[in-house]
Amino acid sequence: MDTRATVELGVLGALRARATGVEVDIGPPQRRTVLAVLICGASQVIPTGRLLDCVWDDAASPSAIGSLHTHVSRLRKELGPDVIVRHPYGYALQLRPDQLDADVFSSWVRRGRSSVAKGQLRCGRDLLVAALSLWRGRAYDEFQHAWWARDEIVRLHTERLDALEARLDADVELGDTDVLGELVEALVVEHPLHDGFCGRLMIALYRSGCQSDALSSARRHRRNVVEATGLAQAPWLTAIELRILRHDRCLMIPQRLQDDKKSTSEKQATDKPRTSDEGQDHRDHVREEHM
Repeated sequence: MDTRATVELGVLGALRARATGVEVDIGPPQRRTVLAVLICGASQVIPTGRLLDCVWDDAASPSAIGSLHTHVSRLRKELGPDVIVRHPYGYALQLRPDQLDADVFSSWVRRGRSSVAKGQLRCGRDLLVAALSLWRGRAYDEFQHAWWARDEIVRLHTERLDALEARLDADVELGDTDVLGELVEALVVEHPLHDGFCGRLMIALYRSGCQSDALSSARRHRRNVVEATGLAQAPWLTAIELRILRHDRCLMIPQRLQDDKKSTSEKQATDKPRTSDEGQDHRDHVREEHM
Protein backbone atom coordinates (compact mmCIF):
# COMPACT_ATOMS: atom_id res chain seq x y z
CA MET A 1 0.00 0.00 0.00
CA ASP A 2 1.33 3.44 -0.96
CA THR A 3 1.24 5.52 2.24
CA ARG A 4 2.12 8.72 0.38
CA ALA A 5 -1.54 9.23 -0.51
CA THR A 6 -2.33 10.38 3.03
CA VAL A 7 0.62 12.73 3.64
CA GLU A 8 0.74 16.51 3.19
CA LEU A 9 3.79 18.64 3.98
CA GLY A 10 4.09 22.39 4.31
CA VAL A 11 7.04 24.78 4.21
CA LEU A 12 5.24 28.05 3.35
CA GLY A 13 5.42 29.04 6.99
CA ALA A 14 6.49 26.88 9.93
CA LEU A 15 7.31 23.29 8.97
CA ARG A 16 4.11 21.26 9.03
CA ALA A 17 3.12 17.66 8.36
CA ARG A 18 -0.27 16.00 8.16
CA ALA A 19 -1.20 12.36 7.78
CA THR A 20 -4.78 11.46 6.87
CA GLY A 21 -5.75 15.04 7.64
CA VAL A 22 -4.35 14.91 11.18
CA GLU A 23 -1.47 17.15 12.30
CA VAL A 24 1.70 15.16 12.92
CA ASP A 25 4.03 15.98 15.81
CA ILE A 26 7.27 16.04 13.84
CA GLY A 27 9.38 16.01 16.98
CA PRO A 28 12.44 17.85 18.32
CA PRO A 29 14.42 20.48 16.36
CA GLN A 30 16.97 18.04 14.94
CA ARG A 31 14.23 15.79 13.55
CA ARG A 32 12.45 18.80 12.07
CA THR A 33 15.71 19.82 10.42
CA VAL A 34 16.13 16.36 8.89
CA LEU A 35 12.68 16.56 7.32
CA ALA A 36 13.19 20.14 6.11
CA VAL A 37 16.52 19.25 4.46
CA LEU A 38 14.89 16.32 2.67
CA ILE A 39 12.04 18.56 1.46
CA CYS A 40 14.52 21.18 0.31
CA GLY A 41 16.32 18.48 -1.68
CA ALA A 42 13.34 18.18 -4.03
CA SER A 43 13.18 14.36 -4.22
CA GLN A 44 16.93 14.06 -4.76
CA VAL A 45 18.97 11.63 -2.69
CA ILE A 46 20.59 13.58 0.15
CA PRO A 47 23.88 11.93 1.16
CA THR A 48 24.16 10.94 4.80
CA GLY A 49 27.21 13.18 5.19
CA ARG A 50 25.30 16.24 4.00
CA LEU A 51 22.42 15.49 6.36
CA LEU A 52 24.89 15.33 9.24
CA ASP A 53 26.41 18.68 8.22
CA CYS A 54 22.98 20.32 7.91
CA VAL A 55 21.65 19.04 11.23
CA TRP A 56 24.79 19.41 13.34
CA ASP A 57 26.41 22.36 11.51
CA ASP A 58 29.65 20.57 10.63
CA ALA A 59 30.12 19.57 14.29
CA ALA A 60 28.67 16.06 14.28
CA SER A 61 29.95 13.75 17.01
CA PRO A 62 30.72 10.06 16.36
CA SER A 63 27.28 9.19 17.73
CA ALA A 64 25.51 11.58 15.34
CA ILE A 65 25.08 8.95 12.62
CA GLY A 66 23.09 6.78 15.01
CA SER A 67 20.96 9.76 16.04
CA LEU A 68 20.31 10.57 12.38
CA HIS A 69 19.09 7.04 11.64
CA THR A 70 16.82 7.23 14.71
CA HIS A 71 15.30 10.52 13.54
CA VAL A 72 14.68 9.12 10.06
CA SER A 73 13.16 5.96 11.51
CA ARG A 74 10.73 8.00 13.62
CA LEU A 75 9.80 10.17 10.63
CA ARG A 76 9.14 7.09 8.50
CA LYS A 77 6.93 5.72 11.26
CA GLU A 78 4.90 8.95 11.41
CA LEU A 79 4.75 9.67 7.66
CA GLY A 80 5.02 6.18 6.19
CA PRO A 81 7.94 4.18 4.75
CA ASP A 82 7.05 5.17 1.19
CA VAL A 83 7.58 8.88 1.91
CA ILE A 84 11.22 8.68 3.02
CA VAL A 85 13.19 6.13 1.02
CA ARG A 86 16.60 4.85 2.06
CA HIS A 87 19.36 4.57 -0.54
CA PRO A 88 22.85 3.06 -0.25
CA TYR A 89 24.41 6.45 0.49
CA GLY A 90 21.55 8.56 1.85
CA TYR A 91 17.82 9.30 1.94
CA ALA A 92 15.28 10.82 -0.43
CA LEU A 93 11.80 12.20 0.03
CA GLN A 94 9.26 10.91 -2.48
CA LEU A 95 6.15 13.03 -2.86
CA ARG A 96 3.65 13.81 -5.57
CA PRO A 97 3.49 17.51 -6.55
CA ASP A 98 0.14 17.90 -4.77
CA GLN A 99 1.57 16.79 -1.41
CA LEU A 100 3.87 19.78 -0.77
CA ASP A 101 2.36 23.23 -0.42
CA ALA A 102 5.29 24.91 -2.22
CA ASP A 103 4.71 22.71 -5.28
CA VAL A 104 0.96 23.33 -5.20
CA PHE A 105 1.66 27.06 -4.98
CA SER A 106 3.92 27.00 -8.05
CA SER A 107 1.40 24.94 -10.02
CA TRP A 108 -1.52 27.26 -9.25
CA VAL A 109 0.56 30.33 -10.07
CA ARG A 110 1.44 28.88 -13.49
CA ARG A 111 -2.21 28.06 -14.18
CA GLY A 112 -3.30 31.51 -13.00
CA ARG A 113 -0.79 33.27 -15.24
CA SER A 114 -1.85 31.11 -18.17
CA SER A 115 -5.53 31.97 -17.65
CA VAL A 116 -4.74 35.69 -17.44
CA ALA A 117 -2.67 35.48 -20.63
CA LYS A 118 -5.67 33.88 -22.38
CA GLY A 119 -7.92 36.73 -21.28
CA GLN A 120 -9.64 34.69 -18.56
CA LEU A 121 -8.89 37.40 -16.01
CA ARG A 122 -11.26 36.50 -13.21
CA CYS A 123 -10.42 32.80 -13.33
CA GLY A 124 -6.71 33.61 -13.42
CA ARG A 125 -6.99 36.09 -10.57
CA ASP A 126 -8.88 33.56 -8.44
CA LEU A 127 -6.17 30.95 -9.01
CA LEU A 128 -3.47 33.44 -8.02
CA VAL A 129 -5.42 34.40 -4.89
CA ALA A 130 -5.80 30.72 -3.97
CA ALA A 131 -2.08 30.14 -4.51
CA LEU A 132 -1.10 33.08 -2.33
CA SER A 133 -3.49 31.94 0.41
CA LEU A 134 -1.29 28.88 0.94
CA TRP A 135 1.34 31.06 2.60
CA ARG A 136 1.15 30.94 6.41
CA GLY A 137 4.28 33.02 7.05
CA ARG A 138 7.86 33.06 5.77
CA ALA A 139 8.98 30.06 3.75
CA TYR A 140 10.93 27.62 5.96
CA ASP A 141 10.15 30.01 8.79
CA GLU A 142 12.22 28.38 11.53
CA PHE A 143 15.18 27.86 9.18
CA GLN A 144 15.68 31.45 8.02
CA HIS A 145 19.36 31.41 8.96
CA ALA A 146 20.15 27.88 7.82
CA TRP A 147 22.79 27.88 5.08
CA TRP A 148 21.27 24.88 3.32
CA ALA A 149 17.83 26.57 3.02
CA ARG A 150 19.00 29.98 1.81
CA ASP A 151 18.63 29.47 -1.96
CA GLU A 152 15.22 27.82 -1.67
CA ILE A 153 13.95 30.55 0.66
CA VAL A 154 15.05 33.24 -1.81
CA ARG A 155 13.48 31.35 -4.74
CA LEU A 156 10.12 30.98 -3.01
CA HIS A 157 10.16 34.57 -1.74
CA THR A 158 10.81 35.84 -5.28
CA GLU A 159 8.09 33.59 -6.70
CA ARG A 160 5.62 34.93 -4.13
CA LEU A 161 6.42 38.55 -5.03
CA ASP A 162 6.00 37.73 -8.74
CA ALA A 163 2.66 36.06 -8.00
CA LEU A 164 1.53 39.10 -6.01
CA GLU A 165 2.39 41.36 -8.94
CA ALA A 166 0.48 39.08 -11.32
CA ARG A 167 -2.53 39.10 -8.99
CA LEU A 168 -2.41 42.92 -8.73
CA ASP A 169 -2.19 43.22 -12.52
CA ALA A 170 -5.30 41.08 -12.85
CA ASP A 171 -7.09 43.29 -10.32
CA VAL A 172 -6.03 46.38 -12.28
CA GLU A 173 -7.37 44.94 -15.52
CA LEU A 174 -10.62 43.91 -13.84
CA GLY A 175 -11.00 47.41 -12.46
CA ASP A 176 -11.20 46.21 -8.84
CA THR A 177 -9.51 49.35 -7.51
CA ASP A 178 -11.07 49.16 -4.03
CA VAL A 179 -9.69 45.70 -3.32
CA LEU A 180 -6.45 46.55 -5.09
CA GLY A 181 -5.87 49.75 -3.12
CA GLU A 182 -6.16 48.09 0.30
CA LEU A 183 -3.95 45.17 -0.65
CA VAL A 184 -1.22 47.12 -2.39
CA GLU A 185 -1.01 49.73 0.37
CA ALA A 186 -0.17 46.95 2.82
CA LEU A 187 2.38 45.52 0.38
CA VAL A 188 4.07 48.90 -0.07
CA VAL A 189 4.46 49.18 3.71
CA GLU A 190 5.91 45.65 3.82
CA HIS A 191 8.17 46.21 0.78
CA PRO A 192 8.92 49.98 0.67
CA LEU A 193 11.56 49.66 -2.09
CA HIS A 194 9.51 47.48 -4.45
CA ASP A 195 8.93 49.45 -7.68
CA GLY A 196 6.16 47.16 -8.89
CA PHE A 197 3.98 47.56 -5.82
CA CYS A 198 4.44 51.33 -5.77
CA GLY A 199 3.47 51.63 -9.44
CA ARG A 200 0.31 49.63 -8.95
CA LEU A 201 -0.60 51.67 -5.87
CA MET A 202 -0.21 54.88 -7.88
CA ILE A 203 -2.52 53.57 -10.60
CA ALA A 204 -5.10 52.33 -8.07
CA LEU A 205 -5.14 55.70 -6.27
CA TYR A 206 -5.32 57.63 -9.55
CA ARG A 207 -8.25 55.54 -10.79
CA SER A 208 -10.01 56.11 -7.47
CA GLY A 209 -9.80 59.86 -8.03
CA CYS A 210 -6.96 60.40 -5.54
CA GLN A 211 -4.38 62.02 -7.82
CA SER A 212 -2.59 63.86 -4.99
CA ASP A 213 -2.26 60.64 -2.98
CA ALA A 214 -0.88 58.86 -6.04
CA LEU A 215 1.76 61.56 -6.50
CA SER A 216 2.58 61.53 -2.78
CA SER A 217 3.19 57.79 -3.03
CA ALA A 218 5.55 58.39 -5.94
CA ARG A 219 7.53 61.02 -4.02
CA ARG A 220 7.73 58.84 -0.91
CA HIS A 221 8.93 55.85 -2.92
CA ARG A 222 11.54 57.91 -4.76
CA ARG A 223 12.86 59.22 -1.44
CA ASN A 224 12.99 55.71 0.07
CA VAL A 225 14.90 54.33 -2.91
CA VAL A 226 17.44 57.17 -2.93
CA GLU A 227 18.02 56.97 0.82
CA ALA A 228 18.37 53.18 0.84
CA THR A 229 20.35 52.62 -2.36
CA GLY A 230 21.53 55.97 -3.70
CA LEU A 231 19.96 55.04 -7.04
CA ALA A 232 17.12 56.53 -9.04
CA GLN A 233 13.80 54.72 -9.24
CA ALA A 234 12.86 52.68 -12.30
CA PRO A 235 12.26 54.81 -15.45
CA TRP A 236 8.85 53.20 -16.07
CA LEU A 237 7.73 54.33 -12.62
CA THR A 238 8.74 57.91 -13.43
CA ALA A 239 6.76 57.61 -16.66
CA ILE A 240 3.61 56.65 -14.72
CA GLU A 241 4.13 59.63 -12.42
CA LEU A 242 4.35 61.97 -15.43
CA ARG A 243 1.18 60.48 -16.93
CA ILE A 244 -0.64 61.14 -13.66
CA LEU A 245 0.66 64.71 -13.61
CA ARG A 246 -0.70 65.18 -17.16
CA HIS A 247 -4.08 63.72 -16.13
CA ASP A 248 -3.64 60.99 -18.75
CA ARG A 249 -7.16 59.66 -19.33
CA CYS A 250 -5.85 56.42 -20.84
CA LEU A 251 -4.36 55.56 -17.45
CA MET A 252 -7.91 55.50 -16.08
CA ILE A 253 -8.93 52.67 -18.42
CA PRO A 254 -7.83 49.04 -17.91
CA GLN A 255 -5.48 47.89 -20.67
CA ARG A 256 -7.90 45.19 -21.87
CA LEU A 257 -10.56 47.86 -22.51
CA GLN A 258 -7.99 50.03 -24.30
CA ASP A 259 -7.10 47.04 -26.50
CA ASP A 260 -10.79 46.34 -27.21
CA LYS A 261 -11.35 50.00 -28.10
CA LYS A 262 -8.27 50.05 -30.32
CA SER A 263 -9.35 46.85 -32.06
CA THR A 264 -12.83 48.25 -32.68
CA SER A 265 -11.42 51.52 -34.05
CA GLU A 266 -9.05 49.67 -36.37
CA LYS A 267 -11.90 47.49 -37.64
CA GLN A 268 -14.07 50.54 -38.25
CA ALA A 269 -11.23 52.21 -40.12
CA THR A 270 -10.78 49.11 -42.26
CA ASP A 271 -14.49 48.87 -43.04
CA LYS A 272 -14.86 52.61 -43.67
CA PRO A 273 -15.74 53.40 -47.33
CA ARG A 274 -13.32 55.61 -49.23
CA THR A 275 -14.06 59.32 -49.29
CA SER A 276 -14.02 61.19 -52.57
CA ASP A 277 -10.51 62.46 -51.80
CA GLU A 278 -9.27 58.96 -51.08
CA GLY A 279 -10.85 57.78 -54.31
CA GLN A 280 -9.20 60.61 -56.24
CA ASP A 281 -5.81 59.72 -54.71
CA HIS A 282 -6.29 56.13 -55.77
CA ARG A 283 -7.27 57.16 -59.32
CA ASP A 284 -4.25 59.48 -59.56
CA HIS A 285 -1.98 56.65 -58.46
CA VAL A 286 -3.42 54.31 -61.09
CA ARG A 287 -3.09 57.01 -63.75
CA GLU A 288 0.58 57.56 -62.90
CA GLU A 289 1.28 53.84 -63.26
CA HIS A 290 -0.06 53.89 -66.84
CA MET A 291 1.69 57.03 -68.04
